[in-house]
Amino acid sequence: MRYRLACFDLDGTLLDTLGGLTVSLNAARRMNNLDPQSDEQVRTFINNGVVKFIERSLNADPGIYDEELKNRILKDFKNYYSSHYLENTRPYNGIHEELIRLKSDGMLLACISNKDDEPSQKLVEHFFPGLFDYVRGSVEGVERKPSPEPIEKCLYSLGIENGDTVYIGDSDTDIQTARNSGMDIISCTWGYRTRGFLVENGADKICTAPMDLRNFMR
Repeated sequence: MRYRLACFDLDGTLLDTLGGLTVSLNAARRMNNLDPQSDEQVRTFINNGVVKFIERSLNADPGIYDEELKNRILKDFKNYYSSHYLENTRPYNGIHEELIRLKSDGMLLACISNKDDEPSQKLVEHFFPGLFDYVRGSVEGVERKPSPEPIEKCLYSLGIENGDTVYIGDSDTDIQTARNSGMDIISCTWGYRTRGFLVENGADKICTAPMDLRNFMR
């Protein structure tokens, strides 16, 4: 294999979390007397952490929201999602089997997400027990992707150089993260962004199915 480490995004790359995020967001919105939003709307809110997620939800509403409302919905969303994070969430078809193949090839696996660290850890352990060598979500004091900081902490922990690492993700944030970290990127089309969107944002290696990932790493 060309690389020693495969570093994955979580939402839209390893797991389809859209349904669970939509349910939890709409629960928080109902608690605050706001109308629900559709899966297709919520899809566009994902990838830059929970605060941006809530801000984008509120920005999609008519009128101007205040910080008090944002903070209430943020709190209600986190509380609801913490006990419902497994609902309407599933691995993408073929991703589990491909991770096992990569491990059998001797590769290290990491997952770095802009989702809060606690649900990130729980989701990876639930759906992919024992497969990942490093998992980290968003934590206080560490910049979120596309900053290279969370990637640098991962590489330092595992003792791997960026040239020996490939990043796999479904968004423009992931493309920017890989560029900022000086590593190769494989963009995937089974997540939350279209092939056209990824190409417009600089994707050059585009994988259309999880079972083809190893072919891009040889």
